[in-house]
Amino acid sequence: MSDDDKPLVFPLFGDQRAAVEPADTVWLGASAGTGKTQVLSARVLRLLLQPHVRPEQILCLTFTKAGAAEMATRVNEVLASWVRLDPTKLGIQLEHIGADTGPDTRDRARSRFAAVLDCPGGGLRIGTIHSFAQWLLAAFPLEAGMLPGTRAMEDRDKDLLVRQVLAEILVKAEETGDRALLDALAELSLRLTSDQVEGWLLRCASAREMWHGTGAWQPPLAPRIGRVLGLGDDPQRTLLDLCGDGRFDCAALRKCVTAQSAWGTKTGLATADIVVGWLVASPQVRLERLDELNKALFTGEGNPRSVAAMLKIDPDYADDIERVRASIDRASELCGLIALADYMEPALLLGRTFALAWEEAKQREGFIDFDDQIREAAKLL
Repeated sequence: MSDDDKPLVFPLFGDQRAAVEPADTVWLGASAGTGKTQVLSARVLRLLLQPHVRPEQILCLTFTKAGAAEMATRVNEVLASWVRLDPTKLGIQLEHIGADTGPDTRDRARSRFAAVLDCPGGGLRIGTIHSFAQWLLAAFPLEAGMLPGTRAMEDRDKDLLVRQVLAEILVKAEETGDRALLDALAELSLRLTSDQVEGWLLRCASAREMWHGTGAWQPPLAPRIGRVLGLGDDPQRTLLDLCGDGRFDCAALRKCVTAQSAWGTKTGLATADIVVGWLVASPQVRLERLDELNKALFTGEGNPRSVAAMLKIDPDYADDIERVRASIDRASELCGLIALADYMEPALLLGRTFALAWEEAKQREGFIDFDDQIREAAKLL
């Protein structure tokens, strides 16, 4: 196959063809490998074919440098091929992307490669979101409120600054006897690797709206975390209530223990003993033995134990055990949320401390990171 016969422009169908219509503003969503870059490249080509559009008026932004390079290569290869393609084959390629195939459009298609080369900078503006933000801030530093000497933070700068800020936080906590902060870091270090700890701290730092402005999170953090998780004013009291006679389906549980006892086997009698012991206990003890009750009645996969034997004794057993499961699940879910809140409080306390110190350190060192670039560019626009 000769170079002229290579199918640089593939046919578009259905939503793909609709997405490249220049007159429409389009939001395109698709999974990996479905041809998004192909469609976006075709849309750029359609725009270039419009009589009123100049190449320097087009801005293409991608998430990665690789994506930008791929798109630039694809568009330039197509434009270069159009210069020397015979009228019939050129018309076919224009038809593939839904463009007009008349002589005026074909003539314009042949001229677009030269027009792109004549653009300021020598080509179409195809880059990453971050590179565009960086360019915009550099072009209008005063309007963006950038301090003289501010520079983009590189990966090496970030790695060094993270460790510096964390060390400063630890030294200050030791000097002031801030046990809450020291314990928070110790607990986080037991759960996560050092890289994961740094990742968490940087995620907290990027969530700038949590720590600044109206509605910012302030210590103590536990009440705010509780509200976000829907724990209510007294989750421990609610948890005890869920294990009490008023909210736990004890009637269904008693029917289950009756069936286990009637079964009469060693397993059935042992299960009945555990259930009876749970039923006669106080709500606090019930809570402490909730996992034991769950293991007595359900397998590790969550299936009711000995259900075939139980159904021979009580045809309603399946319904009763599901009602018991629902009661156990309600209490277990709340236990999990309370445990999550207990874990999040010190983690967010450390994250907030780091985030505030991170902002100060960046200003002190004259750095602006990727998140800052996007945020400040959006404000400038």
